Amino acid sequence: MRKILLSALLIVVAVAASAQNKPQWIYKLPKAKNNTYRFVMEAAVANSENEARTQSIARVFQQTGNRLGQPVNTADINNAVQRGDNFAVLSSTFNIPTNKVCEWTERLPNGTYRVYVLCQVAENANIKMDAPAYNECNVNQEFKDGNALLKSMFIPGLGQIGKRHYVEGTLTLLGEAGLAGAGAYCYLSAQKKLDVMKREGVSYSDYSDAHTSYNRLRDASYVIWGAAAGLYVYNLFRAYTMQPKYKDGISLYPTVLPENERVTPGVAMRIKF
Repeated sequence: MRKILLSALLIVVAVAASAQNKPQWIYKLPKAKNNTYRFVMEAAVANSENEARTQSIARVFQQTGNRLGQPVNTADINNAVQRGDNFAVLSSTFNIPTNKVCEWTERLPNGTYRVYVLCQVAENANIKMDAPAYNECNVNQEFKDGNALLKSMFIPGLGQIGKRHYVEGTLTLLGEAGLAGAGAYCYLSAQKKLDVMKREGVSYSDYSDAHTSYNRLRDASYVIWGAAAGLYVYNLFRAYTMQPKYKDGISLYPTVLPENERVTPGVAMRIKF
């Protein structure tokens, strides 16, 4: 049993060591609330932050253009991005409806930079993007919860609660406490039966009953603690990977375009922070 618990602890430490304080959207894209827009994330590594950013943005347009059936020349995209053309100009030039939403830079141990770029893109080239200017939403609280794993490591369920999954977090906390308590109760009760077995002058019948109860309670405590260890590891996995529930943050809201800007029937969407 000790070996199992030690192995579980080593797994927890390994997961914790690999966790980085990156924005949540790098691990899991935000969900678009309609079928008109979606989110695309690209990352690139280069010797300078600006070059990595340029490559990431170019990849977004390349990928989106290919998906929309409008392949574009990579060199043309790179030149336009390096000129400093903003997303409105780039979208218009290449007829690819894309809007930059977030950016996050990571300095790697070898001195290079990796830049992540998150963009909102339309599912149809005829849709006009209607979104405010780029905001560095990577610093917004709704995207950054790098302490969720650490919270759940010390108090199971706390990381889920921090990501606004209140029911799951509370049930995890209560379940872990209940299993740990039940395991401790069975183990202590088994020890009491063991004391009866060791007591002098115990009849054979009492000794036999105590021995049977001891074995059952001891085994039950191991099973319960094993379940508690499994729940603990699962709790860490959920805290690390689950998507936060936003009250604010990236979400799409309907907005009606002026008559002279309408390019397709229906409703366009706007990103609100």
